[in-house]
Parts: sequence; structure tokens; C-alpha cells
Amino acid sequence: MSRPVRIEESVTIRRPADEVWDAIANYSFDFEWRNGLTEMTPDPPGPAAMGTRVREVVRTSGREYVANAVITQFDPGASYWFEGEGTIGGLAGGRTVRPVAEGAEFTYAIELEPTGASRLLRPVLGSTVRSGLRKDLQKLKGVLEAQKGGTA
Repeated sequence: MSRPVRIEESVTIRRPADEVWDAIANYSFDFEWRNGLTEMTPDPPGPAAMGTRVREVVRTSGREYVANAVITQFDPGASYWFEGEGTIGGLAGGRTVRPVAEGAEFTYAIELEPTGASRLLRPVLGSTVRSGLRKDLQKLKGVLEAQKGGTA
């Protein structure tokens, strides 16, 4: 079995770490900053928590990509890790917020394990996902820094 395609990007946001956490742990807020996101359904409803199951659908390049994942590690106010399956194959990832002098650093990591015909995408998968993630994080930064008060 080959190693997963790993993508990790970070952005510094000039907002307090707790506000950034509140935003990225709120699944409905993802619609504000993630391009192509058409569905984000947590079960149970509400913010990220240990054991939360999430179904998400992203439409890009004329195709829908579905992911079903569960939060397997959770550190309230700081990070969570999820694992699951999707259109491309196995997936895992995490979101981390940490305070820095300028505000907060948000890191989003994604690991993809392409299966079936999706293995043919492996050579371009990392660069394609990385490019989209960078744009999404810049949008998140802009949205949060433009807000005067809380995020959600």
C-alpha cells in the first residue's frame, strides 16, 4: 500500500485564537470560506466534538466529491483529527489553532489514500488540493479579519 498524499497549509489570522477556533469548529461556517462546498452535515448537529460524524460534499471541476468522516481525536479549543472514506478513497485530516503573537495560526492537514480509478489522480492530487486549500485559507483569513466581533 502506498503512502497517503499529505497536504498541510497554515495561515496566520489577526484574531484571538478562541475566535478562530469557534469559527473552524462550527461546520456551518465552512460555507463562508470553503470554495465548492455544497453540503456539510454533522451528526449530531452542532460544533465539532469527539465522535461527531460529518458528511461533506464539494463540487469542483464539474464533479461532486463526497466525504464521510468521524472525529477520532479532539482537544477542545486547540485541534481535532478526523478519519473516513470518500469518493477518492480513504481520507484523514485535522484542524489546529494555536495562539501566536499576531493572533492565531490555523493549520489544516489532509491525507488522501486514492483507491480504484482515483489512483490515476495521484500525481496531480497533492498540488490540486494544496492550491484550493491555500485559496480557502486566505478567504478564511479575510472573512475573520473583517469581522468586528465574534465569528459564529
